[in-house]
Parts: sequence; C-alpha cells; structure tokens
Amino acid sequence: YAHPAYIRAIVERIKEALGDEDPAGYELIFSAHGLPQKIIDKGDLYQRHIRANVYHARRALNDAGIFFHKTHLAYQSRLGPMEWIRPYLEEKLQSFQYKKVIVYPIAFTIDNSETDFELSIEYAEVAHELGYAEYRVCRCPNDHLLFIQTLHELYLKMK
Repeated sequence: YAHPAYIRAIVERIKEALGDEDPAGYELIFSAHGLPQKIIDKGDLYQRHIRANVYHARRALNDAGIFFHKTHLAYQSRLGPMEWIRPYLEEKLQSFQYKKVIVYPIAFTIDNSETDFELSIEYAEVAHELGYAEYRVCRCPNDHLLFIQTLHELYLKMK
C-alpha cells in the first residue's frame, strides 16, 4: 500500500481518467471493497492498510500538483443485513454538492468483471439518478509498467 511505484501507478490511472479537466471541479473517491465491521473489530488490518494506501495516494497527488475539490474514502460491495465498514459508496455519492466525480478502485490491482460492473454500471446509475454531470471510473493498475515494476521489486525483495 505504500510502495512508491505502486502509488505512482495509481496517480497515473487517476490522471488518465481526469484527462485535461481541472481536478478542482471534481470530487475524488477512493472506493475499497467493504468488509463486515465485525471482522475489523476482531483486529483485521484491511481497513488500516486501505487508509494508509489512500494517505500515500493523496500525498502523491498533491506532490504532482493535482488538487481535487475533495478526496474521500468509501466502501462498496456490502451484502446482507450486517453492519459493514463505512462510509458506504452510495451514501457518499448522495452527500456531494459537486456533481462531478472520479472513482478510483483503491482495493483492486486488476480490473475484474464484478467490480467493473458495480462501479461502471450500478453506481453510474446511482450517480445519474442523483443528477451527476460527470461520473468516471479509473482503471486499476493492471499491466501499467509502474505496477509491473512494483511486482518485480517485491519479488526480488522476497528472494
């Protein structure tokens, strides 16, 4: 979650989604897969690692001179009646005054059909119903050279 090349890959994917637009006109949501709150309460480090990843990504965006109106962390993919870690992505989308958003899937390193469907279709529909002028989803690092570099460096470190 703090590897410099991995963080740079995240920034590059966000820049791709932003294009030539002014980031100050957008909210940026780092969306992580949720977990039941009881798992976190039992000591699982997942949420702490996600928050650290978001911290490093925000810092790298600032260092690159990319300043969004605000940046947020939210959680998606909750199921069933139990309490999941918050804030929920849908609630976060309902809370914004600015109706332009970019979503970065922070807990994912590769695009997968479930996450892509959820973010690019289901939550896009929510954003449309809420009157969003712009709703964009970033690609995951996938085969980005900086992500490949990260994997290579981690592998060498493990040898």
